Amino acid sequence: MWVEYSLSLFVCPLCGKQNSTRYYDPTDFVNDILMIRKRGLGKGGGFEETDRYSLLDGSDPDLLNLISDRVAVIYDLLYEDVEDDEEEDEDINDLEEDIIE
Repeated sequence: MWVEYSLSLFVCPLCGKQNSTRYYDPTDFVNDILMIRKRGLGKGGGFEETDRYSLLDGSDPDLLNLISDRVAVIYDLLYEDVEDDEEEDEDINDLEEDIIE
């Protein structure tokens, strides 16, 4: 008997990683941009963390600028329609003011 399974994933617009929609919960995320350095433990030994620090401290401005630029693009993707709606509301309010005068 053949059983078909379905899996829903989304691609993170910041890093390109595929994430399961079922287990995605950003409430547990740290509100920081962390740099984590690791070193190898040899063949089959895995890795160990050697350093962890915030990129917000200015230690790697080039990487932080890349992330910042990408976040700006994502913000525009998410709120472009909202800004357009607000501009339309402002235009309507201006028109109403002109009619009242």
